[in-house]
Amino acid sequence: MIYLVDSSCLMTASRVSYPIDIAVSFWDKVSELAQSHAFYSIDKVKDEIKINDDLLTNWCNNNLPEDFFISTETEEVYAKYAELVNWAQAKGIKQSGVDKFIAADKADIYFVALASLAPENYTIVTQEVSASDSKKDIKLPDACSAFNIRSINFIQMLRELKVQF
Repeated sequence: MIYLVDSSCLMTASRVSYPIDIAVSFWDKVSELAQSHAFYSIDKVKDEIKINDDLLTNWCNNNLPEDFFISTETEEVYAKYAELVNWAQAKGIKQSGVDKFIAADKADIYFVALASLAPENYTIVTQEVSASDSKKDIKLPDACSAFNIRSINFIQMLRELKVQF
């Protein structure tokens, strides 16, 4: 199983739950897990994190392995991206929600595109919560569900990895 971690997990942890300057043992464990390839993320998350140029950006630059952010720049991912655009447009939600989900600079659609290439091999890890009845936007867990991709939150992933710190 390959866990793919959304930016919401790292951003929420660093800014709310486990500030980098206070929860040092938490971030040491996250670094250890990343170094041992217990989980990964994608290139679009790296881009989302870099925008803020904060403690998390610096931490990522100094604590994650070179291969942590998987490239989504492949023909197979782009083909799935096109399929997801069609799916999102057919959902019957507000156009602003569709536009947000299919934005080329956002990670959610790329997570689903990559994981849908082999859904049995991936679990998407996100702090987003399902809102399947929403008419205004598409949440990552709902897109995962539509394409038979498992999604869990960060704490669930840590439990599955039997992490303690």
